[in-house]
Amino acid sequence: MVALAFRCYALTLVPSAQTTEPSISSGASSGARRAASTLAKVGVSALALGIVWREVDSAALVRVFAQTNPWTVGLVLIIYLAGQVLTAYRWKFISQRLGFDRSLREMTRIYFIGMFFNLFGPSTLGGDVVRSLYLGASDGRRAVAFNTVIFDRVSGLAMLVLVAVAAIALFGRFGLPWPVVAVAVAAGVALTVGWWVVPPLARRVLARDSRWLRLIEQELGPFWGDRRLIQRAAWVSVGFHVLQVLSLILLGSAISMRVDWRYYFIFHPLVTVLSALPLTLAGLGIREGGYLWFLHRQGVDDETAVAFGLLWFVVLTVSSLTGGLVYLAGGTAVPALRGTRTDVERALPE
Repeated sequence: MVALAFRCYALTLVPSAQTTEPSISSGASSGARRAASTLAKVGVSALALGIVWREVDSAALVRVFAQTNPWTVGLVLIIYLAGQVLTAYRWKFISQRLGFDRSLREMTRIYFIGMFFNLFGPSTLGGDVVRSLYLGASDGRRAVAFNTVIFDRVSGLAMLVLVAVAAIALFGRFGLPWPVVAVAVAAGVALTVGWWVVPPLARRVLARDSRWLRLIEQELGPFWGDRRLIQRAAWVSVGFHVLQVLSLILLGSAISMRVDWRYYFIFHPLVTVLSALPLTLAGLGIREGGYLWFLHRQGVDDETAVAFGLLWFVVLTVSSLTGGLVYLAGGTAVPALRGTRTDVERALPE
């Protein structure tokens, strides 16, 4: 389960293998695929936003924005950026496990640059690949650096789902349909159990010369068995998610949205997981639709729910632009990705 998620996630980040002198036809087909993928994401975002917009009174939405407290939104932005520093700290001790000894300041700089490329970069150059290129630039261990990024992402995603599951167990389901609760619980159990089951299962079913087995046992091996590292990453992830939920509670107060604070710990993780799917442009449309659906069930009017989602998107966008400023201040280009075949690409099992 975890290995499959690793493979699917990685394939959305890394371009297909290229030679140093690609043919015109292969370059054209690659460009066509990128254009088609981008257009498809634009189409899905536009469709989702169109469906959401049909439920909204535009005049009422404008009134919600007009009554928004800008100072509170600014505070939300500051808290969100502080949370990104916390996740950069998590990535720092994860990478140290594989011999990367960078300062927290440097890891934070790289992390913020990755945030910028995640939202604004070319479709074939995801922010996580950019992070691995920067981290592995000094000694050429780009594939190993990529593994630290993947573990950082997977551990954060797993804890995000578990936060929602724990909140449902502690606070109740707040009237959410049982199928939604069942899917959330099943995902949390699968991620948790899968982490421990995959290594021994892989040894039983995969050939000894399999690249999948090499990935699981050798390249991700330091992570599977290091319980102290897993526990440390888990606690930092929980701290980050709690900080993010607190920022969302503040964002709700900025538009006078009355929702039980405990409900934020349920709906926000679930919407975040949905918007992370590579189906739209930066989750646009799915995020707003998700917030509309979850908040409407708590009596929030459609305009306030949509305004909440759009304001959160503004916070994410401004935060990513901050990463762009960090990138420009560095004055250096992203380390080279192209070549005969990149180390990152060779790290992926076929």
